[in-house]
Amino acid sequence: MSCNIPVQKGVKKASDCKCYGAVMRAYGDLIDAGEPESTALEAAKIIYGYHHPEDSALTQTLTVECWTNEKSLH
Repeated sequence: MSCNIPVQKGVKKASDCKCYGAVMRAYGDLIDAGEPESTALEAAKIIYGYHHPEDSALTQTLTVECWTNEKSLH
């Protein structure tokens, strides 16, 4: 469950984004394989950025970090 507090204008909700599954799968698979979180986040950001080149680097980072941290925050 999300608290629905906007992090920054432009950060996409997981439910509104078709690439959410690919981003989270890449992140989760790398974490499960024992890779550092920084590596998993970078891979997830690359995948997100491929699908959303119109977003700034900051928006890409904030969106991916929001998605990957959502489960641990609630």
